[in-house]
Amino acid sequence: SPRSPLINNCVTEELRFHHLHGRNATITNNGRTASRPNARGEFNDAIIMSNRALQDNELFEVVIEKMVDRWSGSIEAGLTAIRPDDLEFPNTMTDIDYDTWMLSGSAVMQDGSTIRNGYQLDLDTLTGGSRLGMMRTSNGEMHFFVNGVDQGVACTDVPPGIYAVIDLYGQCAQVSITSGSENSLINGDLQQFNFTSPLPGAIHRFHQNAGKNVALKNNSCTATRVRNFNHGLVLSSKPLRSDELFEIRIEQTSSRWSGSLQIGLSMLTPYEVTPTANLPPSAIDLRSKVTWVMSGSCIKRNGLMLKENYAPTLDRLEVGGRVGVKRCTDGTMHIVINGEDMGVAANSVPKDMYAVVDLYGRVEQVTVISSSFPDLTESDRPPSIKCTSLELVCMEFHWNHGKNVQLINDNMTACRTASYNQGIVVSRRPLPRMQLFQVLLLKKEINISLIGLTAIRPDDLEFPNTMTDIDYDTWMLSGSAVMQDGSTIRNGYQLDLDTLTGGSRLGMMRTSNGEMHFFVNGVDQGVACTDVPPGIYAVIDLYGQCAQVSITSGSENSLINGDLQQFNFTSPLPGAIHRFHQNAGKNVALKNNSCTATRVRNFNHGLVLSSKPLRSDELFEIRIEQTSSRWSGSLQIGLSMLTPYEVTPTANLPPSAIDLRSKVTWVMSGSCIKRNGLMLKENYAPTLDRLEVGGRVGVKRCTDGTMHIVINGEDMGVAANSVPKDMYAVVDLYGRVEQVTVISSSFPDLPESDRPPSISSTSTESLENWRGESFGCRDSDEIGKLVCMEFHWNHGKNVQLINDNMTACRTASYNQGIVVSRRPLPRMQLFQVRVDKLNPRWTSSLLIGVVGQAPDKLSFPLTAVGIKKSSWIIQGNALFNNSVKVREQYGPNLDSLHVGHLVGVMVDLNGCFHLFVNGVDQGVAAHDIPVPCYVVIDVYGQCEQITIIRDDMIENDNREKADMVDGMKESVVGSPPITPAVVRNCEYKNLCTRFKNCLGLPEGYFNPEPKYNLCYCETCHKLRGDEPYVKRGDPPRDYALPFGWSRFALRLPPRAEMMNVFEKWHVAFHGTSVAAIRKILDSGELLIPGNVQPVPDRDEHSNDDNKPQTADITQIFLSPTVKYAGHDAYAPRYKFIDPKTKTTHYATVAFQVCIRPGCYQTGPQTIGANEPIDPKFDNNEIEWFTKERGATVLYGLLIKIE
Repeated sequence: SPRSPLINNCVTEELRFHHLHGRNATITNNGRTASRPNARGEFNDAIIMSNRALQDNELFEVVIEKMVDRWSGSIEAGLTAIRPDDLEFPNTMTDIDYDTWMLSGSAVMQDGSTIRNGYQLDLDTLTGGSRLGMMRTSNGEMHFFVNGVDQGVACTDVPPGIYAVIDLYGQCAQVSITSGSENSLINGDLQQFNFTSPLPGAIHRFHQNAGKNVALKNNSCTATRVRNFNHGLVLSSKPLRSDELFEIRIEQTSSRWSGSLQIGLSMLTPYEVTPTANLPPSAIDLRSKVTWVMSGSCIKRNGLMLKENYAPTLDRLEVGGRVGVKRCTDGTMHIVINGEDMGVAANSVPKDMYAVVDLYGRVEQVTVISSSFPDLTESDRPPSIKCTSLELVCMEFHWNHGKNVQLINDNMTACRTASYNQGIVVSRRPLPRMQLFQVLLLKKEINISLIGLTAIRPDDLEFPNTMTDIDYDTWMLSGSAVMQDGSTIRNGYQLDLDTLTGGSRLGMMRTSNGEMHFFVNGVDQGVACTDVPPGIYAVIDLYGQCAQVSITSGSENSLINGDLQQFNFTSPLPGAIHRFHQNAGKNVALKNNSCTATRVRNFNHGLVLSSKPLRSDELFEIRIEQTSSRWSGSLQIGLSMLTPYEVTPTANLPPSAIDLRSKVTWVMSGSCIKRNGLMLKENYAPTLDRLEVGGRVGVKRCTDGTMHIVINGEDMGVAANSVPKDMYAVVDLYGRVEQVTVISSSFPDLPESDRPPSISSTSTESLENWRGESFGCRDSDEIGKLVCMEFHWNHGKNVQLINDNMTACRTASYNQGIVVSRRPLPRMQLFQVRVDKLNPRWTSSLLIGVVGQAPDKLSFPLTAVGIKKSSWIIQGNALFNNSVKVREQYGPNLDSLHVGHLVGVMVDLNGCFHLFVNGVDQGVAAHDIPVPCYVVIDVYGQCEQITIIRDDMIENDNREKADMVDGMKESVVGSPPITPAVVRNCEYKNLCTRFKNCLGLPEGYFNPEPKYNLCYCETCHKLRGDEPYVKRGDPPRDYALPFGWSRFALRLPPRAEMMNVFEKWHVAFHGTSVAAIRKILDSGELLIPGNVQPVPDRDEHSNDDNKPQTADITQIFLSPTVKYAGHDAYAPRYKFIDPKTKTTHYATVAFQVCIRPGCYQTGPQTIGANEPIDPKFDNNEIEWFTKERGATVLYGLLIKIE
């Protein structure tokens, strides 16, 4: 049989396709040809495999014989250790999550996950007649060949005994084996291929010789400390090259231990140790060879202190935090935390150092996320921080571009061929840091273009009309306005693109510290914006009159001899507007590019922190935008050592700023200054409680270590002393103040005339005028329109889209109802749908989540949980990742949704996935959501129809509804961004209603407005996002919401409004018997027990040891918690037969009342309880009693049924 001379072994069986294959594949020609017969009707399920395992260095090669132009994507190829007899053939091989190595497009995948992007070969570019081969070399490397040419190492560590596998996917419809034929690579010599060369872009790994408590997995990319708190040292598998970053991500922590991760560089090689010996307990004890390590916030050399307070401490890093280390070409060591270079950590560090990581204390598991450099010459490598010239690579445009663009001159020149838009071009490869990308404007007339940077890969970009339509991961200059994600963040940049003429050279660059600079004719125009991530592409929009540009980077016209020292890249950005961090109190909603914070419910949990620590003498100032007279108290402001990265959006922040005591915090509250809640200064300045809408208040830390408060532009003097550096501003939207906007900028030393205008200083009208001048084609109705607001045409087979693809209906059965958003979900945008129709015939209900796959490439399973690749789906109250349940008891059960309820998803700036139900954030469900991602919804089970809800629809609906706060008082206020919907149907509430009707109580006693009736069953109160405890009255006093009960609002007496009981009086509960309800309602107030009916003394209620403070039993007893007032001692159970279901229940009743402060006394519990009755209230103060008649006002009848 024919065989290749490359094969070292004697092969006895000819290579053919195996008789087992995917259901849409057909094998012919004696096993040498495979095809997908229905290629225009089916695009997948056509996997084919070799009939035997490949030998080392044996080439398996096929020729593409037939292609169709109906689908996107094309052939996928690779190797698998799974025998064909053991394989359950999936839709595509990338769904296999074990023992498989595949090339899909230009992405190398292992076990269904991408391990490398940008491989030299892109399978989607192959055409009919191309020959594709694959091979495993004797040293475990996988190589691909095109027309006999080796494309280089794709991945390493591939085991022997593997089968070739090909997926006839998308456009590829037929292939035939050529291995052994005259056209195949049969005469090549193995020596011509450098199989021992390192993998370009290969993921870093840990060496197997590690600390004795370390276990490695995931192909040595993940290290876990399996016991104790130390002996967790791991070393990189290879020494690092100059400027090569070794970066890890924290995957698991434990609160059991103190201390944290340590990282650095060492001259110790892993070959000098054994897996269980010769490594000390921690990195700072590693002294046998010279070792530099960052421990906490310090740098140590062989255990001795080298630098204190070098950077923010590593002890604060949580799960998802990233930290890396590198040695630069100038011999310095740098630490990189969450993508930010901390600067020089050590000097005179020799070459060929190994990265060392210590899984110490809290950190138990980390994963390597960085890749090694290819074997480039020194001139081709990314420049070091100390490089002296702007080195230039990647100098051509990408083949994927706007539809009106034509590329000529070897992709060096871009021309717009028609219209005035859809002329976007992107650089072919990401720009290395400090590299200038420069173009020449060729036309002689005035040019108007957009230019900037984007983190979106060109292959993933759906090219819009203009780049300003992109609302994520994009930074652009339009005219003289700097824009981020489609919104203006700065006006009046030094460069105005509208003033450039033909012949001008225009360049852009991302510096090593994340700043974006623009250049005109080689002259730096200064910092445009900061915090631009690495891995970005240059992007140019040939818009308006700009019709042709050519790349000049690397030519005689480019800036190739400039010295970096002439550019002040470390200078702060003049005029960058301060922002709030997205990790805020759970009642806070951020908008306006995180410059405006709104408290959307209740009076507390409104804490927000600045997005960055303040510099010395840097003022953080806010303006009050909205207040409410419903609450007392007001804004609080100050400085805190707490960083926003130590909290999550829904946890770890207390209800108010004065309760913030986990880290040292100074706050102005009223007219006082408090430190960690303790009084520091009284009557420091005029009280903040008097500030109204338009009032301004700011805080700053001065160079002398003092904190100052600035009210309406006036400095109030020293508020606190000995305040450390790098403090975060903290603002508490408490009480009356419901909305504030940041109006300060990050560089306070500029004169007022030179500062950029604040967000509020630019009116909507002027913004629209500016956009109209810059973009011409966009009318004002399009400005601010949200994306993703329709479903994609590709959906489950039982789905019908109506209402301009805004509504999805399931037309048959109970499944196959999956719909996906048409466009990717931008970060921080809420995608929300309303449940329109339910069918009780089925069980379960709607599923919702996100997927990392484009909708047109999805093949839909029966339910969304069946999506096995890059999916995060919530079903009921469980989270599924790639069809595997990873979390339970998250949020309310989606199976309990009712018609009219709102369900939404959002991915925040940290890549965390949130679920919203009726506008309430249920917290982080999952981390590390990819970009781009799409919303996926399964119209499943009971749920038969949903409609996308936009913000403007919610706002219009809110204007028509009264906002009820805790059901006590109707009040019309400015609508918050999200308001919980009214629960329209609840079986528990219906049962309580039937019981109330059985009592025969006159309807005249009850409020005729049903919106004041609130159900506090578990489903209803979770859907509303109710807090368990609320403050009311003057002075404020806590009471517990009656969870587990249903309340029916009573008609209020006229004196209630006259006496302002809802703002001034306290709230309490009074348990009673069913027989006493009518008599209490007839009298209009609570009655002394003796006036209602004889009440026998009970042993469990009152005795000599636990009687109230007074021996007088003619008291009215109440409690701030219904857990006490609803006890059998006060509210005996009543047997009840449901007239609808004929089942027996037991009912308990109580009244919710307002009680005048000062008219009652508090005492200990009198029911003989030995355990705390309610964790919020002391058992010694849980019973309230009063003799005063007329001191209470009834406003709710509570019913609980068991």
